[in-house]
Amino acid sequence: MKRLFFDIETSPCIGWFWRPSYRTRLSYDNVIEDAKIICISYKWQDEDKVYTLNWGKQKDDKKMIKKFVNIMKKANEIVGHNGDRFDIPWIRTRALYHGIENVPRWKTLDTLKSVRSNLKLPSNRLDAIGRYFGLGEKIKVDGELWKNIVFEDGSRMDEMIDYCEQDVLLLQAVYEKIVGVVPLKTHVGVVEGRENWSCPNCGSTSVSIKAHHSSTPTGIVRHQMCCKPCGRYYYISSKVYFKYLKQK
Repeated sequence: MKRLFFDIETSPCIGWFWRPSYRTRLSYDNVIEDAKIICISYKWQDEDKVYTLNWGKQKDDKKMIKKFVNIMKKANEIVGHNGDRFDIPWIRTRALYHGIENVPRWKTLDTLKSVRSNLKLPSNRLDAIGRYFGLGEKIKVDGELWKNIVFEDGSRMDEMIDYCEQDVLLLQAVYEKIVGVVPLKTHVGVVEGRENWSCPNCGSTSVSIKAHHSSTPTGIVRHQMCCKPCGRYYYISSKVYFKYLKQK
């Protein structure tokens, strides 16, 4: 099972206006240069290293996007925080802009959607979730960092990379904290070629039957299972349940 965690940092649109005001309204005609992706940090779940691609001295994100699209194609599941509404559309849009072909609908898990739908946290921001559970927090930066990267000599790119990579590490920590209580998007056991009664979370076949059962409104009985290595509780249908019994 290849699970990919990632995060991106983007530049602002560059444009012109007469004077700053909270009532200032700008149209696309005011844009001189469109926003781009500055860097992409990513990490495979079973590896320790965080990798980063950036737009380089020419501030051109084409080469970076092309490389990362090929990396994404290798993943069984891609995890991001607000990834479905922000990071993934950004990647897809910039790939389309550059004429990079074969940009598929990737299998994703959005941790923001997961916590918003299943938990009641004080805040659903990644930084706040990390601090709430004692997992760590984002690196503190300000707009001067973006100013240096976008408008000046980019000498602070290493700081931008550190900031983005910390987000990826925090993202994985949050994912692994909540994965036991939020719905899964991928059945790891099936992806790795095991039976569909295996653990959907870690793929282990060291599972046991629990006494609790449930029924759907149409009368389909669901049997509760528990994975011994990771402790995940999950349900299987009667058909899969009897298949499990035969093989045991």
